[in-house]
Amino acid sequence: MTHSLHRRGTDESLKNDYVLLITAASGINHEGSKEMFSKILDIVWEVGPDNIGSNETGTILSGVTVEEIRAGFTNVPRVRCNYASKEKVREAIKRLKELDAGYSVTVSGPTGDILEMCKEFGIKPHSVNFSLDIWGKKELLPSEEILELLTMCGHGLISQQLVKETIEKVKSGKMTPKKAAEKIGHPCVCGIYNPVRAEELLQKYVPNK
Repeated sequence: MTHSLHRRGTDESLKNDYVLLITAASGINHEGSKEMFSKILDIVWEVGPDNIGSNETGTILSGVTVEEIRAGFTNVPRVRCNYASKEKVREAIKRLKELDAGYSVTVSGPTGDILEMCKEFGIKPHSVNFSLDIWGKKELLPSEEILELLTMCGHGLISQQLVKETIEKVKSGKMTPKKAAEKIGHPCVCGIYNPVRAEELLQKYVPNK
């Protein structure tokens, strides 16, 4: 799931940012998988994701319910979500390991933390992917502050203009960081955007009282 690897930010701001993807493999084990993925969705939901959704329905940030996400499963179902907590993603991995459904599970986040969890649960990672940063004319890119928010949507569906306009509303006191974080995250339909981290990033723009 390489689209989740390009998140910008400091180690501190990325420490509570975990993306989880469980997917069936088309042509290999996808047939008859919806029932098991319904159980997987229940597990992920019970742990308490900070965002979850799908390309077919959108996310909970835009008002979609978990039942709508379940009803939107395609013939090759996927569950994608974000946890803003190491403890939560650890619990999700633990429960998925116990379920042992046989489907691909990908976790993105601080590599050291994820490898530590794998070791704890006796999991040998199939592979580890890293982003090699951005190449080319970096001077044409938005500022790092903007990129920190843009890159939480790996499919590039959040526009820099939306981020800039929303930041201005926070600066003027017209919008709270929480509401601003939710608004910025609406276009990211697959559920990997982290609204908790976004709110923390936007706090710096709150005007001094």
